[in-house]
Amino acid sequence: MPDQLYEAFEHAAAARGRSVEALALESLAQLVPTARPPMTPAERRAARELLRRHCGAVNSGDPHFGDNERIDADLAREYASTHE
Repeated sequence: MPDQLYEAFEHAAAARGRSVEALALESLAQLVPTARPPMTPAERRAARELLRRHCGAVNSGDPHFGDNERIDADLAREYASTHE
């Protein structure tokens, strides 16, 4: 753990009457996502339908807008650019 972060935990732990380790573990537990229980078939259908509502939501007016080769070329051009 970086010194500055450890010092911040030390200060906070002292103010709360706790150990640095306990406070760090508690903070980490709040940041780590917990596993969701498995969805029921009805929940899966509802989630899929919600996702499908967004399909086709963007219309650029360009029939080749989603062309993978064109997207790859655009990305390659941007990555190669120095942006000067």
